[in-house]
Amino acid sequence: MSRLRAALLAAVATLAALALGGGAAAGEPPAAAPAAGVGPVQYRPCPEDVKMKSLRCARLRMPLERADLSLGTIPVMFAVRPPSDGSKPAKGTIFAVEGGPGYGSIGSAPYYRNMLGPGILQRYRLVTVDMRGTGHSQAIDCPGLQKATVPDSKGVEQCAKQLGDTFGSYRTSAAADDIDAVRAALGIDEITIYGDSYGTFLAQSYAYRHPEHTTAVILDSAYPVRGESPWYPSLTRHGVKSLSTICRRSEQCEPGARSRLDEVVRRLRKTERGAGPLLDAIGSAGYIPAPPAYRRINRAVAAYLEGDLKPYRSLTAPFDGTYGSYRAYSRGQELTVSCNDYPMLWDKRSSFHERHEQLLRAVRDHSSRPFAPFTAREVALESFSSYRECRHWPQPTPLYEPPAPPGAEAPDVPTLVIAGELDNVTSPYEAAKVVAAFPDARRRVVRNAGHVPSLYGGRFPAEGRVRKFVRRFSG
Repeated sequence: MSRLRAALLAAVATLAALALGGGAAAGEPPAAAPAAGVGPVQYRPCPEDVKMKSLRCARLRMPLERADLSLGTIPVMFAVRPPSDGSKPAKGTIFAVEGGPGYGSIGSAPYYRNMLGPGILQRYRLVTVDMRGTGHSQAIDCPGLQKATVPDSKGVEQCAKQLGDTFGSYRTSAAADDIDAVRAALGIDEITIYGDSYGTFLAQSYAYRHPEHTTAVILDSAYPVRGESPWYPSLTRHGVKSLSTICRRSEQCEPGARSRLDEVVRRLRKTERGAGPLLDAIGSAGYIPAPPAYRRINRAVAAYLEGDLKPYRSLTAPFDGTYGSYRAYSRGQELTVSCNDYPMLWDKRSSFHERHEQLLRAVRDHSSRPFAPFTAREVALESFSSYRECRHWPQPTPLYEPPAPPGAEAPDVPTLVIAGELDNVTSPYEAAKVVAAFPDARRRVVRNAGHVPSLYGGRFPAEGRVRKFVRRFSG
């Protein structure tokens, strides 16, 4: 779940570094004919930027709106990695869904392969689907947003006009139905679905919408598909808590991290930029690697109090770059899905002016206690965390379907929810809410880890828990 521009850039930089090792693993078999049980799909060579040579790629044309076929179709690409042992029937199929939104899943296949390991993949099939509007599924390119040449509020308005009548077709529920169409085309009855970050949101949507085809669910760094607060309070609350946690664990950090933070916030309120930039820095700290990020904030706060402003200015420097290739990450797709699906501090059915008034009213009426030492006003009006740009998004059409159907219950299937102890982007608190919704769920919190520890945890891997869960419950 990418909520902040600064957080996104940190994640992109880290993923790019990790991708240097994302090619074929030692002993990774080349692409072979799909294993038994995979249906009549016309495979083609994968695009050149897909580095995992054991993948077979294909496309299906999906209706932009299944309830209104007149809006046309969109090509959705998916990739299949057959089990290494083709001499025996596959034990099961794992669909892996990437986060963002804005990222395709096929490019992350090497990470999923490494997480699952050769033992699992010897008998299990791995499938990745580029969500509509990402990667090789007709990725959305809204130039103003992608190149950061206009403010997000203006870019969102331009992007909606560019998408026209299809702006509402890029949503989680439609993507979940696309995954199920791929499952059906492959001739597979039941799947295990894995999601990380926003992928947990999409994976939950799939489980709610297609419970009869869901064997098991694995969610790494999850937030609830239903019942999330539009204030996202854990982003600030857990980030502030984690600053103190890391300080207690660091020999170089003097006691009193919280009192120093309180004093710096008080001083920042008297400056031109206010406390919003520091709030954004804390909001992005949960992205990997989390411990160094929190240590850097603690050092900048301490230096600020000593009169050295350089570390703080470096920490909170305004973004002045671009978001790179829209096929690698589509800023337009992220904000399109976010504005369509995430809860906001206003009624999405209202006009822009009504939304603005509702936002201001929400600020006036909400307690600042959950955000201490920050205020509700700073969270909603001075940071990137409130999706203020979505006030400019069109009103939903009658075709809109929420991620989880109204009244639907989560399926009673084995569910693993993994959380990083220091992850404030999708916190252990939000993971607990997800666990409460799924009848057969268990939560595993990885100590000292940040966002998505099963894939990018470095010294704090959780892949062992994923592998154990797959062997026990999948297929």
